[in-house]
Amino acid sequence: MKYKNIYSAIHNFGHSFLSLMNYVDGDYVIDELSNISSKGCDIEIDWLNNTFIPEEELTPRIKKSMDDYSANLIRHLQSQNVDVNHIKTLKLYWPARGKKYMWAKDDRGKEYKIYIPTG
Repeated sequence: MKYKNIYSAIHNFGHSFLSLMNYVDGDYVIDELSNISSKGCDIEIDWLNNTFIPEEELTPRIKKSMDDYSANLIRHLQSQNVDVNHIKTLKLYWPARGKKYMWAKDDRGKEYKIYIPTG
């Protein structure tokens, strides 16, 4: 386990989720997330608990994608020498009026925040 790899691991995970590679059931997940954000809603995805806020805006497409990404989270982190057991919090935030970012907290209490640019 390399704590220094947490930044790149969460960046890659978040960037992949928000990318055009995340295409589910005939449409892009990023488009649905953008629509939610454009309504003025702040979005929060808790990857360790697989929850979405605002819950009432969760669509079947987003849920299906979250389930797929959550199922692969351990493998993704392991591929970058990060042990999920050392990650106590892992979230994606998309403020309605702000930059998208991934945020994590490890078992030592250290916090990691990295912005996710999207086009």
